[in-house]
Amino acid sequence: MKTYKLILFTLVFGLFYGNAQQGEVFISLKRFKQKYKRALTKKDSLNFRFHKNDTLVLDEFYVAPTGTKVPYDYKDDNFLEIYKSVAFNNVTDSTKQKSFMHYWKDDIKIYISKSFDKKTRKAFFDFTNKVSEKIDSLNIYQVKDPKDSNYIIYTDSDFQYEPRMSKYKSTDYYVYWNNKNQIYRMSMRLKNDIEFNSNLKLNKLKNQFIISLGQFNYTNNNLDCKNFFSGCSKPNFELTELDYELIKYHYSYGICKGTDLKTFEDNHKRTKENINKNKVLTNLIHN
Repeated sequence: MKTYKLILFTLVFGLFYGNAQQGEVFISLKRFKQKYKRALTKKDSLNFRFHKNDTLVLDEFYVAPTGTKVPYDYKDDNFLEIYKSVAFNNVTDSTKQKSFMHYWKDDIKIYISKSFDKKTRKAFFDFTNKVSEKIDSLNIYQVKDPKDSNYIIYTDSDFQYEPRMSKYKSTDYYVYWNNKNQIYRMSMRLKNDIEFNSNLKLNKLKNQFIISLGQFNYTNNNLDCKNFFSGCSKPNFELTELDYELIKYHYSYGICKGTDLKTFEDNHKRTKENINKNKVLTNLIHN
């Protein structure tokens, strides 16, 4: 699997807790001293709050960050372990902790060449339409002109839309992403001597398409063979509910996008600790 370039990017991530009344925000005494580096005043002490043996101080100079606030998408640790093995550790990344999450930010506009028969093209778009319907923030549709597409599918007997794959000896795809790890262009080429009939072509199209939604990986991490992401080879496969949940989570606004694995793990560890300690709803701010 080939890639064009990868530039480090970490999405800004924030956790904010506050009193719902009048927009007041209280922070711990320890955090107050770290932030303002001054002694407490009488005015400060008049605004003390006490929560679970912790003293909270009114942060009167708090400025709410700009951006879109969304509820944190909570998942249990077992699900997160499966997700991490699917969404990170791509073979093109150099080290485990510097593996990045990749995703499509804009609509996916697919052009498929007419070298595929009508039945195969229809079945493939029936499949992609179902995926699009299941994933709220993922819009996928067909275009008739390759110039209108950002996702091109063709065979080795067609015009070679992606010259970087012209000498590849197997079915493969070539993906481009920007410095925010947002995928913005993709080409998939099938080899006619390998996928030599319609069933093989359709299965390969569906398989490669799902992988291309996030530079995903297969994993044997607690996955039954019936699940697509287990990597079991199955003709005429369909996605299971767990498969859909993994893709939905990848495109959820309740997680930070484009991060490396270490940042992803640190964010979730800190967020869960705050939720368990303070028993409050947590929001993310996407700047």
